Order: sequence, then C-alpha cells, then structure tokens
Amino acid sequence: MAGFAARVPRRSREYPKSPDSPKSRGSLSVLVSESPCVSVSHVSNGQAVDGELQKDLQQLAARNARTHAGDMAAKKRFELARDVKALEKRIRCKLSNAELIQVFSEWYRISQPFPSAAGTRDDHLAAFPAQLQKIRVPTGEGMITDALQYVSKLAEADLPVIPGYGNALEPRRIAALHRELARRSQKKDKRYFLSYRDAAKVSDRLSHQEAHTITLALASVGVIDIVNKGSVGLNSGKAAEFRYLLSESDNPAKDEDDDNAFVL
Repeated sequence: MAGFAARVPRRSREYPKSPDSPKSRGSLSVLVSESPCVSVSHVSNGQAVDGELQKDLQQLAARNARTHAGDMAAKKRFELARDVKALEKRIRCKLSNAELIQVFSEWYRISQPFPSAAGTRDDHLAAFPAQLQKIRVPTGEGMITDALQYVSKLAEADLPVIPGYGNALEPRRIAALHRELARRSQKKDKRYFLSYRDAAKVSDRLSHQEAHTITLALASVGVIDIVNKGSVGLNSGKAAEFRYLLSESDNPAKDEDDDNAFVL
C-alpha cells in the first residue's frame, strides 16, 4: 500500500511533541488533519507511531481480529472501530492517519488465517474510515452509567460476598459493579474498562484513591483480574481494564466464621 499522510503533532498532556513526519496521499487523509497525542519511537510502512500508543493499537487489533472462520469481517471491523473511538476518548485526542493505518494493518494481518469473502484488503481499508465516521457509541460508553444505576438499586443481600473479607458495603458494591460490567461486556473474554473515579461512584463516601485501594484488594483475593492497569488519578484519561473472575450469577458462600473487616 502507498503511504498515508501523517501530520505534525502538537504537544499534549499525555505524550511529548513529535518531530515532523513525511507527507503522502491516501484514502484515510480525510479522517484527521493531525494527531496531538504521540511522540515518535516507531516507524511502520514509512509512518511514525508512538511506542506506547503502538502497543495499545496492537492490542485493539488483536482483540478484534477474525480468529475463527465463522467470524464476520464487517462485524469484527466495526468492533475495531468502536474500540478505536473509545481509545481516542481515553487519551483525549484523535488518532493520526499513520496510527489508523497501523491498527487496521495489524487487524488485517492477524485476520489473514481466516480469509473473508467480503472483500480484499483494499475493500476493508475503504470501509474502515466509513465505519469510524458512523460510530456514535464507542466501546464502553453508556455502559458504566447503566451499570452504576443498576448496582445502586441492589439490596445488600444481592451484593457479591468477598472471600476472606468481612461484610463492608463499599468493596462489595465495587465488586458488584465489576460483575455487572462483565455481564454487559460484548467481548468474548468479558473484558471491560473501568476508571477508579467511576468505581468510586458506588458510594458517596469513597474517593478515587480509596476505590483504587479496594480494587487492588479485590484482585488480590481473586475477585477480579487486572488486565491493564491504566493510569490512576481523576484526570489520567486512561481507564484500567479488568476481567471478573467469580460467577456472574452466583455469590460465593460466606464463611460464617469470617468476621474480618475490609480495611482500606
């Protein structure tokens, strides 16, 4: 494929300023005029891509690639577009043409063992920007609000019981939020994003720092798995990624002799 335009990035709060990158022409040039997000530490097909951001893009590509012959290419490509939009929201800037080409090319490469009759690489490349323009609800958007509303209405008896810990409500409500997000996740492995600021919303008495401490404790006792740590802080812009490990429908049996309190 011919190169695609990568413009001069501006300085951002997330990444340092990038040097100039070569200009060229391509079908993705209409998507974005510049990317204020990145610093250059990697070059792919003549285009510069930030090293940290490249890892995020590779993860998105692998997560949405066609890994079974029955996977529908258009649907998987749409899921990729939703994840890209969610990533842009977390880092608070638009991806450049080079970055969009990076994630698309990796997605197509991983999908190659399961070719699709839907079209060629060029066909998918032409459809990808169109799908990006149509995205109205990025991955995870709206789900947090709905899950928080659901958890707020749960009776104490309906909250998960945390193995090895007492009956404190805040950690149990955070665990319930994780359980609900896992239920609502459309990913095959039930991964989901959750910021510590949003986790703290389960109780008016919690700060995001306390929510972070509780989250680490939940991971230590096997309630959740921290897939990606994200960034701690109210203005970090990067939510952590988790997987809920307990049953989504049944609570573990509470040990009647366990009177320990959950200590922050």
